[in-house]
Amino acid sequence: MKNTLVAALLLLASISATSAQAQSPVPVAGKDYIEIPGGTPLVPVEGKIVIEEFFNYICPACNQLEPQLVAWTAQLPPYAKLQYVPATFREDFAIYARAYYAAEALNLVDKTHAAVFEAIHRSHQLPAEGQKPDPERIAKFYAKYGVEEKDFLAMMKSFAVDAKVRRASDYMKRVKLEGTPSLVVNGRYMVTGSSFTNMLDIAKYLVEKEHKQ
Repeated sequence: MKNTLVAALLLLASISATSAQAQSPVPVAGKDYIEIPGGTPLVPVEGKIVIEEFFNYICPACNQLEPQLVAWTAQLPPYAKLQYVPATFREDFAIYARAYYAAEALNLVDKTHAAVFEAIHRSHQLPAEGQKPDPERIAKFYAKYGVEEKDFLAMMKSFAVDAKVRRASDYMKRVKLEGTPSLVVNGRYMVTGSSFTNMLDIAKYLVEKEHKQ
């Protein structure tokens, strides 16, 4: 009886494993991801495979993905690195791209990244998608994190931030970005996935694919 039970459990485990494999096929180029000829990351990192998330703070789907992306990023191997690239589709997107790069220049992103999503989508302290951009209101928000409001506003309008926004916009066109959130692996593969979980699984596969090359 005991041997029969063990055999039954082993058979069940085998069926479950086979079922899981059937549900997780190897990602296919042209279906699960698009190859980008001659692609390189916007900001290459020596010895690292770069995963870029094209996002914007006002994007509701980006806000939904963020907790899952943070958990996924914590499990990345040491040879992989996540970078954020703020999308600039419209004026209400572009103002937050400026805010992101200003925060990056002032070493505030680690403190403020999650807080900006919170302020837009939950506490409504900051303008959301479709609302009139308000750089002064944004600068006032960032001032809570150790920078003078006027200094943050000046950084948003600076030549350095202008240059980064232009580069990001050009890069969006180069990879033919259609929406956010989107993931690009090492500048070479645009993930197309059917769900957030599927996107992250495909990105993980592509990281390993790049690592083996």
